[in-house]
Amino acid sequence: IGSKNFNLALSLRKEGQIALSRKYLLKCADNGNALALCHVGYAQYYCGWGLERNHQKAAECLKKSAELGNFFSAAFYSLCLK
Repeated sequence: IGSKNFNLALSLRKEGQIALSRKYLLKCADNGNALALCHVGYAQYYCGWGLERNHQKAAECLKKSAELGNFFSAAFYSLCLK
């Protein structure tokens, strides 16, 4: 699942269709999309996209995204470790 579905997730979120957008976002993250992993990590850290707060899972997603080359995730991951 590539960037097309990630963009769909973002569009659905803007339209207020949070549950459906979350479904696409999580599918993208499960398939290793670095941007989706970044959004999931950020959401789990701050309770966005209807996800529950879970700092450990947030750090895991951000670390994986950073390993895939997402520099924002790398910076945010370092904050999660403090």
